[in-house]
Amino acid sequence: MNLTVVNVTENGVMVVAIEGRVDSSNAQKFERVLKAVADAGTNGIVLDLESLLYISSAALRVLLGLTKAQARKGGTLTVCAVPDSLRRILEVSGFDQIIPVHDSQAEALAACSR
Repeated sequence: MNLTVVNVTENGVMVVAIEGRVDSSNAQKFERVLKAVADAGTNGIVLDLESLLYISSAALRVLLGLTKAQARKGGTLTVCAVPDSLRRILEVSGFDQIIPVHDSQAEALAACSR
């Protein structure tokens, strides 16, 4: 798993690209890194999942926790560029009803700016 901060916008929205696999072997690291991003004072977080190959239930729990934490501080969490195989996981698990899913970074950034 590799997480890269791609961009920080003027309104404090951070775009983070996630590559590889996020599973039980690295979910704690995933959580620590995303918590650090959230603690950086961002108003919103966009997770670009274009290069994510696999996400486990442990990683989905991390995303759920981050979504709740962002909401408590008045921020947002969205995901974008979700590969079809992962989009299906988000749909089946109901996570697409909790975490907004956008086709592109531009759409996700626009949603965070509202």
